[in-house]
Amino acid sequence: MDRRIEKTRQVIMNTFIDLLAEKGFEKITVIDIAERANINRGTFYLHYVDKFDLLDKCIETYIELLLNYCANSADKNLSERAFQSVFEYLEKNFTIYKLLLNNEGFGFFRSRLYSIIVQTVTEGDVIKSKNIVSSNDVTTHFLASGFIGVLEWWINNSMPCSVQEVTEQLMFLLEPYTKQLVSHESDI
Repeated sequence: MDRRIEKTRQVIMNTFIDLLAEKGFEKITVIDIAERANINRGTFYLHYVDKFDLLDKCIETYIELLLNYCANSADKNLSERAFQSVFEYLEKNFTIYKLLLNNEGFGFFRSRLYSIIVQTVTEGDVIKSKNIVSSNDVTTHFLASGFIGVLEWWINNSMPCSVQEVTEQLMFLLEPYTKQLVSHESDI
């Protein structure tokens, strides 16, 4: 992709995020974005259909950044390192993720993250042990919902405990699942 196009898109997205923090999504107009980004409206429309398209692209970008960071620094199982990696990244990028989780109407961010967690739990072979009595689907969604709930609580309450504390508490709660994963791997 042409560097100028990339740079223009980044300026538009950064401007959008700034405006989102200042006035909320409903009050933002394309004119606001164009004026603040020092571009004309036509340039905006070359890159995005409307502000909803920009929001979708913004959410996808920040989900991808989170996933790439975690993929580069941890494994795909429910390991302490994997959880710590997620929370470290969120701590470093707290402002943007709080904005994406808190803003009204941004259920897309939460649901996209939820589906990724479900996929990770399923692919990670976490709950396929014969020792688990409950349905794999029920367990998968229980784990995903619990993780998202903790993540939202941690972000929305401005990180009331350290990365280490939240990671340790999650690992304690997930101990039955992680033990089964370890015992399942040793059977192989």
